[in-house]
Amino acid sequence: MKPYQQVAPHVRERLEIAVLTGERLSLQWADEESDRAYMGRVQPREVVEQEDGRTYLDAIGEDGDPVRIRVDLIRNMPTPVK
Repeated sequence: MKPYQQVAPHVRERLEIAVLTGERLSLQWADEESDRAYMGRVQPREVVEQEDGRTYLDAIGEDGDPVRIRVDLIRNMPTPVK
């Protein structure tokens, strides 16, 4: 597992805007356990901060299954970002 890297506050803010507006995002990300790469459109549902400081995006994938993405492992942040 890759060590967690803090994300800038504006990144979390951008994801929260996507949740509030119902925006679908085309993201590329890595699985935190295997480092396997994924790409797809997701419907963000919630930005969650764990007690250990890690931030996750809970979303629904294209196939309707729930997806949990560690935010620091998103390889292409949606635009616009400050």
